[in-house]
Amino acid sequence: MKQILLALFLVFRTFAIFAQIPTDLRSEGLEPSVKSNEILVQLKGNDPYSLLQSQSFAPVFINWRPVAPEWRMYALLFDPAQHSLETAMAAAQKLPEVQFAQFNHRILERNVEPNDPSWSLQDDMTLIKADKAWDSSTGGISPNGDTIVVAVLEKGILFTHPDLAPNRWFNRGEIPGNKVDDDGNGYIDDFAGWNPRNLNDDTGTNGTHGTGVTGIIGAAGNNNQGVTGVNWNIKIMAICNIEFEDEIIAGYHYVNTMRRLYNQSGGKKGAFVVATNASFGIDNAQPEAHPLWCAVYDSTGINGILNVGATTNANSNVEITGDMPTRCTSQYLVAVNNVGKTGAKSLTTGYGKVSIDLGAPGTDTYTTANLGTNQPGYARLGGTSAATPHVTGAVGLLYSFNCKTLSSDALTDPAACARRVRDIILYNVEPEESLKSVTTTGGYLNLEKALAAVVKLCNGSVGQMKLLDLFTRENGKNITLFYQVPNFDPYYFKVYNTSGMLVHEETLHPLEFQANFVEFDASQLPNGTYYLTIGKGQKWVSRKFLKI
Repeated sequence: MKQILLALFLVFRTFAIFAQIPTDLRSEGLEPSVKSNEILVQLKGNDPYSLLQSQSFAPVFINWRPVAPEWRMYALLFDPAQHSLETAMAAAQKLPEVQFAQFNHRILERNVEPNDPSWSLQDDMTLIKADKAWDSSTGGISPNGDTIVVAVLEKGILFTHPDLAPNRWFNRGEIPGNKVDDDGNGYIDDFAGWNPRNLNDDTGTNGTHGTGVTGIIGAAGNNNQGVTGVNWNIKIMAICNIEFEDEIIAGYHYVNTMRRLYNQSGGKKGAFVVATNASFGIDNAQPEAHPLWCAVYDSTGINGILNVGATTNANSNVEITGDMPTRCTSQYLVAVNNVGKTGAKSLTTGYGKVSIDLGAPGTDTYTTANLGTNQPGYARLGGTSAATPHVTGAVGLLYSFNCKTLSSDALTDPAACARRVRDIILYNVEPEESLKSVTTTGGYLNLEKALAAVVKLCNGSVGQMKLLDLFTRENGKNITLFYQVPNFDPYYFKVYNTSGMLVHEETLHPLEFQANFVEFDASQLPNGTYYLTIGKGQKWVSRKFLKI
């Protein structure tokens, strides 16, 4: 019986450690929320009714409820209008029947899901494992500090949409509306993008199509608003009123100009555009009839831009029937077809083992929309128009992973960098039988696998937060703990005893591209069990060690 009680006691103490560790984050201003009207306790004895007769109970507590009676755990209830949490805790600790007392914390899920209310409808993001990649980055900035930009070529985009406005790109070198080319890029008043038809930065016909495509790439994430894009943070460059081939070419030309200027000026001018999205095309078109259009992809690729294009929404072999732009042969063009909710090829999408590179989810994708008369809302977008921006968004997200090996040459050798990012995506797809022999990769987009490839490229020095190896010497007196973290920001290393007491704390500064470890001298600690923790904010990982 004593052994059972001891086991239960250790289970509770272990639970208490992990319940208490987050409360130690108060110094970082990140204290988790707690129930405001109760305190959790473990009693010394098995009779909770003795609490009601305690003179110390009535002045503060009004009732109790069982939580785990077998372990003598209960919740003591009080009126928060009459007593603060701190007062109630002090009262609970003074009760002679109470052995341990703690706040009732709301747990924080240990994943990277956004708080956007319609996230549960975005099964497309879970299919491509975007939620796994978000553990390392949610987009926005490259390791070198470049603001990542993706250009969207569309008829129009409703940028007044509250889920798109935060991620809209602006040309800060231009003064809007003054009829002057302030930044010397050859374009006048291109403050908010470029409209090749009107020769200004008008957003064109703000329809649902362009608004939906843009939301898949970069609807602001974790903002308690609607949906999230593949990138929570990224800048979307609007290239609007794209309907005819001259407008297509002129749009790509503007994008190319801005990226070329960025490369040449070392980031002082232009924009760090890493990808373009074309969710449009011409069915049954042969590339020989569109040499100018096809030529733009090599021209933009030389400056580091990957172009992502949608294939036809007809179940046809484009090698035979033709398609634009996906029959263009540039190595800087990634051609995408549509897969359904399980990853299987859609019955209404183009294919071709030479021309079509990979699939991406495009069936009933829930995204941002213009519901009419510039009314922001949300709706479903289907077909390759929705599939393509998932891949475009993936290009932008990869540039944000904290691995300089991936993109350190983005300005000095931009073409090679673009091909490297392309290969990371194409060589790490999720295999799918229905895409085998009808696409170049035989699979669909998988961001978790792409992230794993980036981690490997950086020799494992960056990736999902985890404790890798623990080495102890001299019966636990000296500890070496190897760890991996998503980025190279400062992290905290803390040591707790089995009572949840903090016995050691220090700040870690992870190094790039090499193994990271922390050494801890435990010789002054009493023999016993301890818990090592590394993390920051709401994400922590722990490992137990024994000193004897």
